[in-house]
Amino acid sequence: MRQRRKEPCRAQRQSRSCDRCEQPTRARHDETELIDMVDVNVDPMEVEVLGRTGNLLRADVYLPSHGDGPFPTVLGASPYQKALRYLPPNGVFPFTEYGPIQLYLDNGYAYVAMDLPGTGRSEGTWDPVSRAEGEAIHDMIEHVAVQPWSTGAVGMIGMSHYCWSQWNAARTRPPHLKTIVAYDGATDMYRDWMYHGGIPIQGFLSTWLFGSVLYQHELRGIDFHVGDKHEFVYDILSHPLEDEWHRRRSPFWELPEVEIPVFSIGVWGKAALHLRGNFYGFERVRGPKKLLVAHPSGFAAAQQYYFDEQFHRDELLPWYDHHLKGVENGVMEQPAARFYVNGEDTYRSAESWPPPDVAPTVFHLCGERSGAVASLNDGSLSESAPEAEQDATSWSYPDPQWMAGVTVFDKHGVPDHVARVNTFTTKPMERDREFTGHGVLTLYASTDQTDLDLFVKVSLVSGDSDAGLPLKVTQGWLRASHRAEDPELTSDMRPFHRHAQIEPLVPGQVYKLRVELLPMSFLARAGDRIRLEITNQDSLITDAPMTHFYGTKAGTDTYRHDRTYPSTLRLHERPRPGI
Repeated sequence: MRQRRKEPCRAQRQSRSCDRCEQPTRARHDETELIDMVDVNVDPMEVEVLGRTGNLLRADVYLPSHGDGPFPTVLGASPYQKALRYLPPNGVFPFTEYGPIQLYLDNGYAYVAMDLPGTGRSEGTWDPVSRAEGEAIHDMIEHVAVQPWSTGAVGMIGMSHYCWSQWNAARTRPPHLKTIVAYDGATDMYRDWMYHGGIPIQGFLSTWLFGSVLYQHELRGIDFHVGDKHEFVYDILSHPLEDEWHRRRSPFWELPEVEIPVFSIGVWGKAALHLRGNFYGFERVRGPKKLLVAHPSGFAAAQQYYFDEQFHRDELLPWYDHHLKGVENGVMEQPAARFYVNGEDTYRSAESWPPPDVAPTVFHLCGERSGAVASLNDGSLSESAPEAEQDATSWSYPDPQWMAGVTVFDKHGVPDHVARVNTFTTKPMERDREFTGHGVLTLYASTDQTDLDLFVKVSLVSGDSDAGLPLKVTQGWLRASHRAEDPELTSDMRPFHRHAQIEPLVPGQVYKLRVELLPMSFLARAGDRIRLEITNQDSLITDAPMTHFYGTKAGTDTYRHDRTYPSTLRLHERPRPGI
């Protein structure tokens, strides 16, 4: 093993003395004095590992300042350059996803921060979330596990891309990897974010690929071309169907081989990027496992929560203590699934996901006006089957009033996100009702084009006029030419689309389309309504950064909702305690 101390502190680089740097135990430096170490009281050492591909892989190792070890180890891996670890966890630095390192040092863990191949100081080609990348992490895990300072028990840590790395490494089954705590991370790269329902993502590529990876490397003098990092965007665009390229970078397909303990933690507020992966990850692994779905309402909130030390003390640290230190603390006695119920603002639990006591509730789309919203059609959702022989909603696009995606603005500049989309709304609820589990929209549709896109949202509309904007509780997407389902992975409430070939539509012909809705949990109180929105593009305000490429869509689509073509929204409903 080669070891290299991190660069001298800024005082030393500027030829000024820094007495504290010469102490045997590294003390915390003033933030104005050393930007490298703003939140840890030790300097790391760099380790080099010759991976199986012949490239040098590098990581920074942080060891506790107290005790001689050996220590159990938590390892995080990302393309976000360990040299940038000094940056604070803030929404303007969305790539700071490693968690509270000092907390783990204080509790007797070594922390390893790895640069993935082709990024930062690691050699090779950047091949994001590919199996080869997982094998590189595997090699680093096995290396650090046999160092004198390590007990040999390694867990993985980190959110978002760090979580991708956890799923990815776990599928390669490193012998010394004892557990992962997968906070907020996709498992199926094609379906979870690259091509929602077969529709290519656009906004996230800018904020993530360019903002968090390419530009940040360039700022540190590492050219875009080093590690072929610039090629990834072209690779995505070159593979619009799920082929072997996508399979290699989707741990989803190998998760049934994972037998180590897994704690999967999803976040409702990042549903359009990672949530589906956390549920499928929990479902598919075969070892001891738990699921937690947390309350943060958006990207920045999810990041802040991951740096909340109390959250780690309550949830993550006990898990690591049990599986890496052998502490008997009861973490495995908790319910299999715990989740925050939106609208009720509390956590509930169940012995499985979806909870065993849920059952599908069917809402029928109807052309009758609900009187609830000024939208293109103001249709209704009814729990009664349609009686009309013919009932349909037609609309043309692009809408001339769209300004920020589907969002329009009134004369005072106030945005309206539903005025120019199709909506179907229930009557006010007569009692409190909890909808927890999965959902599916079955829509009978036709078009005068050879394809159509469906962007679907379900929102909770409060009966309290002062409650503010409706709360989005689930969403889904589908390109109709990708409508074919995989019979082995499809269920009644959860279609799983194959995305293996394009099947153009015949203009004017009615097709049955089933849109998978992301997992959900929300309480609709008495007086609240449920609203379904259907359109063919995003709001650039409410859906950013998970927005999609619009393309050249121009035409007229028709949604049927009558006795012959009964379009439905089906949601898992759970009985309320005491009802």
